[in-house]
Amino acid sequence: MSDTPWTESVTTPPEFETALGELLATAAANDIDVRGSWVYDDSESHDSWEVLVFELE
Repeated sequence: MSDTPWTESVTTPPEFETALGELLATAAANDIDVRGSWVYDDSESHDSWEVLVFELE
């Protein structure tokens, strides 16, 4: 997997929302069901996150 293109460009909430939207759209286009709970645990930096994704009607 290549480095993410937004590694240094996400510095504001709108930029985060755009990057997140692109990630979700790309995953969905590749038949990944993004709905549900996703846990991210980076043991190197000790950051742990849980993200919940719900499809809006």
